[in-house]
Amino acid sequence: SKEAAIPSFQYLALGDSYTIGEMVEPEESFPHQLVSAINSKTDVTFDTPRVIAKTGWRTDRLLAAMKVVDTKYDLVSVLIGVNNQYQGKDIKRFETDFRLILRQAISFSKKGKGGVFVYSIPNYGVMPLMRGKKVKKIRNELKAYNAICSEVAKEFGVSFYNITGISEKAAFDNKLIADDKLHPSKLQYKMWVSETVDQIIVNQIH
Repeated sequence: SKEAAIPSFQYLALGDSYTIGEMVEPEESFPHQLVSAINSKTDVTFDTPRVIAKTGWRTDRLLAAMKVVDTKYDLVSVLIGVNNQYQGKDIKRFETDFRLILRQAISFSKKGKGGVFVYSIPNYGVMPLMRGKKVKKIRNELKAYNAICSEVAKEFGVSFYNITGISEKAAFDNKLIADDKLHPSKLQYKMWVSETVDQIIVNQIH
């Protein structure tokens, strides 16, 4: 008798430059590395992730782009907000948008809130391109943004994984920095995945 085909799982990654992996190859971005890690550690098989993200997107741009989603996914991730902060937009507006994004992300998930996770916003203030440029201000503002991400995720029953600490290691390790001296390298994305994949498997997959 023929083996039953193992159904493939679908992953939707929502975000900005950190989700597409600005300056790295697509397969080196965190969604692709996450899928590889899950596939090697479990008996499930994820297809290539669907990514709805562009460098420079704020929450409002992402919300507009999410209108095209008309199917449900086994896993959905959200990482958004750095461009709201970078462009000095109103943080209250960010919170309103972020709630809408999470509510929609949950509706795109086959398992509802159980299939969704949020990554914290990395601290780009430590990157070489930003040296001497309001590093404290950036760090403090991103802390406020990440507090909102964390609180809203908790309120919605969605897992929140804090990768900001990893991003700050780039202050001391050039291997964690892409060639534009602003975005993470493939090694940094690998560290995000290594740090969180086991929790994602427990909380979101199984």
